[in-house]
Amino acid sequence: MPSKGPSPKSPSSGTTPPASRRSARQQRLANREANRALARAGTRGSSGSGGPLLLYTAVFVVIAAIAVGAALYFTNQPKAKQTLHAPAAPVGSAVTPTAIPSNGRTLGNADAPHTIDLWEDFQCPGCRNFTADVEPQVVGNYVMPGKAKMVFHDYIIIDSLAGGTTESLDAANAALCASDQSMFWPYHDWLYANQYSENTGAFTKDRLKTIGSMAGIKDLSQFNSCVDNGDHDADVKNETRPSSVTSTPTIIVDGTAVASADYAAVSAALDKALGVTPSPSTSASPSGSPGPFQSPGSTPAITPSATPSIKPS
Repeated sequence: MPSKGPSPKSPSSGTTPPASRRSARQQRLANREANRALARAGTRGSSGSGGPLLLYTAVFVVIAAIAVGAALYFTNQPKAKQTLHAPAAPVGSAVTPTAIPSNGRTLGNADAPHTIDLWEDFQCPGCRNFTADVEPQVVGNYVMPGKAKMVFHDYIIIDSLAGGTTESLDAANAALCASDQSMFWPYHDWLYANQYSENTGAFTKDRLKTIGSMAGIKDLSQFNSCVDNGDHDADVKNETRPSSVTSTPTIIVDGTAVASADYAAVSAALDKALGVTPSPSTSASPSGSPGPFQSPGSTPAITPSATPSIKPS
């Protein structure tokens, strides 16, 4: 007589559930066990002072530590490269007047009675703003008339920031390579006219050589070799910097650092050196129009690039 027991299972079926169901079940069991462990920890902790509060505080601290670590990790990643356009020529007031005598990085008459020292980084956004908005006024009102001469100095800051490159150093070296051919100030103008975000590829050696060609440097073979070999790297690194220079741009008039890099502060320092007494009648041009070499409107705020407190290893 046929057996009335359970029907035999097909060869394809077995006692082990599929992997997907097995994984889901294991996950549910793991979650359940984790919840039980948390409950047990809370129960044990409730007998002492703090109890669950201590447990939740510990969990919060762990989560906060992970968040801080993640923030630091992403902060220290190199910046993504920008899409760079072909270098553009400086225009308008961004062009240093060629009628002013120059010698290397000194602009103006060598026997001018006062000296304006500029400490800058070619990647520094505040330096670019100073060059575009303040420097033309200083040049027009003080350097061109022979009241003062202006001397440029390199202070490399941006390279040492998190994710830094050697773009500031390479740009400073290239400017000195241009200075070897009496082209410092034209090349200076081109660099600031083509500044992008920090450490994003605007001042690679190839791009610096292209800028040199477009700026009209005569002996490109000499210039390109100087850029490639970093002939002036040591000169840039070894320049003696006054203790008052801790950020860029820093403007120094006759050895004394100016409080800020806006035109009002720089002109006040120069007028004081020249013995000029400030007068309300000369503080503004008639009808509110800009004075000579002054841009309409107020001068934008210039945020300096400060020396980083933490150096990368």
